[in-house]
Amino acid sequence: MELLKKIESFIFESSARKLILVVFAIMFFKTGVWCIPNLGSSQAIAQNPFVTPFSDPNAHYLFWNWLAVFLAWVVGAKSTVAFFMFHFAFSIAFSLLFIKVVFTRFSDQLARKSLVLFSILPVSATAYFWVSNDSVTLFIMLFSLAYPRYSVVTFLVGIALGMQHFEQGFFATGGLLFAVLLSKKYDAQVSYSVKFCLLIFLGVIIGKVVLIGVFKYYAIEVNAGRMYWLKEHIGMILKTFIFHFHYIIWSILGPGWLVALRYTDWGRKTIPFFLTLFSLMLLLPISADQTRVLAIITFLLVAVFWLLNEDFLKKISNKEISLIFLIWAIMPWGWVWEGEPKWSVSPYDITMLFHWLYGWFTIPLPPEFFQWPFRSTNFGVVLNGFKI
Repeated sequence: MELLKKIESFIFESSARKLILVVFAIMFFKTGVWCIPNLGSSQAIAQNPFVTPFSDPNAHYLFWNWLAVFLAWVVGAKSTVAFFMFHFAFSIAFSLLFIKVVFTRFSDQLARKSLVLFSILPVSATAYFWVSNDSVTLFIMLFSLAYPRYSVVTFLVGIALGMQHFEQGFFATGGLLFAVLLSKKYDAQVSYSVKFCLLIFLGVIIGKVVLIGVFKYYAIEVNAGRMYWLKEHIGMILKTFIFHFHYIIWSILGPGWLVALRYTDWGRKTIPFFLTLFSLMLLLPISADQTRVLAIITFLLVAVFWLLNEDFLKKISNKEISLIFLIWAIMPWGWVWEGEPKWSVSPYDITMLFHWLYGWFTIPLPPEFFQWPFRSTNFGVVLNGFKI
């Protein structure tokens, strides 16, 4: 296939800068940039992170993502634009840190393979599709992988992760620890030690303890958070999974499932990875943001066993990388929220840009604005008197 030859030549022979720009241009076109629909609620916490601003107990779970809003409060990012840009900066930092890690750790060819594999996974674009506290969470996770040799740094990063998002951090680091422990038995090649995994896992637990201490010290009234919310919404969540599980499962890795099929060629060495992956997938029936949650909690696992695994990258051929890149490029964005497939927000980005520049459209105002791309049947835009 002549096209594949041209794609392969582009990926492995063009300048690294050109490849990076094209990969992210495709990603932004396919995905777009927006914020999580409840960004306004998190922004309310950033006005004073020592007082719960919610009368609705179902919103208390947002307060447990405390580190990000505390940092936003410290730097004064309290307005809507400033709060969004604060988190967007972490999204960009997440991508740039990954590029730095792979191009400094691996040969040029392996780095390009890793970059392509990273780009096809939904987790790479989730930080932009829903700019939010997830941007901070993903950056913290990747930072731990970037500097694994320093035990103190690993432990402190674990604490930060526990203070930022304990549940995601607990399952992500716990899953990684489980997989790396198993890798010793099955002779799977990974470059991260059991000590590293144990340190960050313990750090996450200590981080939650520290956060509870902060809440008690400042007498912050907050309920059990996600456990309280889950108890109130368990019926709805189970129903969305039962009736939409096909697309939900596909959306976790997207085209990355093709990489998973290729990975099975390594036989029993892949058991630690797949056993951990399927174990983490058991959380799907109790997750409302299915793609978002599973993409994030499986990130450390996928990064260690695929993206930052030199042995794995060497065994994936250039042609296979070119094929998966082509498949990813022509596929629409696949992402699930509450069991429903969502779509690219790039058309909404363009509409908003024309609204700001020329006033061509009348678009929804906050708080409806935050949900506009995801509830488009409820919120329209107006052009020359016609609602579209």
